[in-house]
Amino acid sequence: MIKILSWLFVFIFTLPFVLQTYALRSFLGKKRAIQIIGKQLTSAGGLVAGLIVPRVNSKQDFAIFRGKIKRNFLFFEKFLRLRIENETQDKIEFRFQFCPVTKMLTIFGLSEICKYSCAGDWKLAKKNKENWKFTRKQTIGTGGSYCDHTYSRKQ
Repeated sequence: MIKILSWLFVFIFTLPFVLQTYALRSFLGKKRAIQIIGKQLTSAGGLVAGLIVPRVNSKQDFAIFRGKIKRNFLFFEKFLRLRIENETQDKIEFRFQFCPVTKMLTIFGLSEICKYSCAGDWKLAKKNKENWKFTRKQTIGTGGSYCDHTYSRKQ
């Protein structure tokens, strides 16, 4: 049941971007439509990430942050084929083997727009740069075989 609800959420999330991209590309061309809708997708991706990635008030709260983000991400463990790749006192690295947004956009023939969804993580990280550090070497949405989200303590 959770898997069905998860797919429904992803469908509802991606559908407006798909429809807008197809509508705009008739008038502006595919490249320009993807640029315009991609910016909207990046903002929306940042908002969704903000619901999952916990807020902390200072870099001293990294232990609390690490515990909360671990709890939040592991809620989606089976759906995203997610595991903790590395965890220490100063960092936690998640490995996602599946991205439902990338899958849905690809089904609709818009794999070129996937990279914009991935950019939402960086938008959120920029807002929180004083409290924790975010790194990522690859994403499924940009052609990688997995996504590696790493959150580290700020020194």
